[in-house]
Amino acid sequence: MNVLVAGFITIDRIDLAQRQITSIGGPPCYAGLLCARFGFDVMPLTKVGPDFPDEQIVWLARNGLQLRAMDRSSAKKTTRFKLVIKGSERVLYLVERCEDLTVEQVPDKQFNASLISPLAHEISIQVFEEVRKRSDFCFLDPQGFVRMFDASGRVVVDSWNDDKVLGNVDALKMDLEEANALTGTTNGKAALVKLSKKVRKAVVTRGSDPALVLEGNKISQVEVPKVKDLDSTGAGDIFAGALISCFLRSRDFLWSCCFGIAASSMSLNSIALGKIELPHSVDQQARKLYSSATTVETI
Repeated sequence: MNVLVAGFITIDRIDLAQRQITSIGGPPCYAGLLCARFGFDVMPLTKVGPDFPDEQIVWLARNGLQLRAMDRSSAKKTTRFKLVIKGSERVLYLVERCEDLTVEQVPDKQFNASLISPLAHEISIQVFEEVRKRSDFCFLDPQGFVRMFDASGRVVVDSWNDDKVLGNVDALKMDLEEANALTGTTNGKAALVKLSKKVRKAVVTRGSDPALVLEGNKISQVEVPKVKDLDSTGAGDIFAGALISCFLRSRDFLWSCCFGIAASSMSLNSIALGKIELPHSVDQQARKLYSSATTVETI
């Protein structure tokens, strides 16, 4: 089975309390490499610049992510973010932005699943529509659609609601801030009720509080494991990659969300791309979450 992951590959500077790290990142790396580890053929739909290291292109290829000549921009540098992490506070800055993804980059083939996960408005409606019609299951992380950037590059969240996108995806993942941007409410359950008119499957993560999962007309609550948070960079992409990998084999969205929550939570013990090396206990943890999940509302 095959998976397409659309969004920028990045070069991230991560400022932790004790040290600074530079690592490649972005949804194709975190989610895409995780899907490849689960045995899927992964196609990245991305753009990197001439400054992207050749040794990283070789490393990505060896790990299941093959970049094509058309994925490299000759005009603009690779997208770069700076993340400043102080305790529970996480501030994100856009330092450099590569050029937009293009319709010509979309492969003329069918995919079992696609993850649409822009970081800085790099995916146009035209690119989205081309990916959508080639995807049996289309999963959206709207993070890059709701972001705005101030004069310093600091990321702020703004309202966004495009029915051409939201009305044409099979599933949707948000945190509370993104849910508010899409629906105008910070109440996760109310946000899912509003979105249920457009999408049949969705999940709202709420940090260490229980996640909320919409499937059809039912909203379920899933506990989140308590773990030490060393670095949250890429954790949302790990969630998406684990969810998609699980769903393609199980077709059970609630179970897949539980697996994604377990994978994302346990990845917080790792820094940067170390997150793709999931422990074997993820499956056991996911089963505990699935067995304790409860229905909290029927729409």
